[in-house]
Amino acid sequence: MVALENSIMVKDRPATAGSKILENFVSPFSAGVVDKLAESGITIADERASACEFGIPNLFEKEDADVRIPADSAICNDIFGVYRKHAAQSGHCYIHPTYGTVSRFGLISLAASMDQAGVFCKDAREGFKLLSAIAGHDERDGAMFPQKSYSYAPSAGAVKIGLPGFAHGLDFAGKLETTAVTLPHFEALKQVMYILFSGEFSNNVSRYDGIKFGFRAEGCRGVNDLYLKTRTQGFGAQTKLAAVTGSMVLSQEKYAPYYEQAMKIRRAVKDGLPFDKCDVIALPATLGGTHYDDMALYALPVLAGLPCLAFSAGGQGVQLIADIHNEQALLAAWEVLA
Repeated sequence: MVALENSIMVKDRPATAGSKILENFVSPFSAGVVDKLAESGITIADERASACEFGIPNLFEKEDADVRIPADSAICNDIFGVYRKHAAQSGHCYIHPTYGTVSRFGLISLAASMDQAGVFCKDAREGFKLLSAIAGHDERDGAMFPQKSYSYAPSAGAVKIGLPGFAHGLDFAGKLETTAVTLPHFEALKQVMYILFSGEFSNNVSRYDGIKFGFRAEGCRGVNDLYLKTRTQGFGAQTKLAAVTGSMVLSQEKYAPYYEQAMKIRRAVKDGLPFDKCDVIALPATLGGTHYDDMALYALPVLAGLPCLAFSAGGQGVQLIADIHNEQALLAAWEVLA
């Protein structure tokens, strides 16, 4: 049985993305991953997996999000690393697949260039079996690779791990070969991540106005008052912050110095990844600060569209990141380290 995060639509069932703004919304159709699960004969749990409103944690405090996974496995959209961090801390695994391999159709959109359903599971082998059931081309999602299906198995041969300097606490001695690597612009990734996410997110949440669907505030005088009261009452603090920040960075005055510059850094990061020196990059699952302090760790696979596997190795939370379509290296490394 598989649980679905509350941002994945199932026809005639509620899908709230954890927000009051969608408390009355009932899905008119099912998501692509739901169709894939039905084709595979996999049962969907009635109770939803959840973490925080629209997947945005409280960025500036150390407290962790209240993650709830009501089944052995769940399908979630993990932009901010909430599920990856929880998996590494709780002895589970989270698989973030290559962007464009799992359909986004029917997933309540947060940031289209970052949205990608992944798998929360107890065992990576079983998780990759579930991933193979939901992965594959969907013509309703225009950003997908053409492959109709995927099969995940450990890659043959030894896997070399790339360790950036700040990941010196990760110890793979005697298990896998390691090499020192440098991650371009890593110090700017959390800023780049938040700027780009908030810009896309602000456009997506503009549809929640209290008119077409979802929550509607009462006692409003005119359309502007309806918008203001509905969004004030319907959105939480982190959602409001992201929406306002997004509106700012997309404004005429701020677009070039903020959003456009962040896009350039995103491209430079992707082009400069050291996969010529290693098969997999290893990062800690947390640096021990606020979630914003940790955000660069979670941003890399999301911004570059790379597959990632988070789990606990020898009592330490770790994220392994591979090049696109190289999930096999992640599974091979997990089998050695887990």
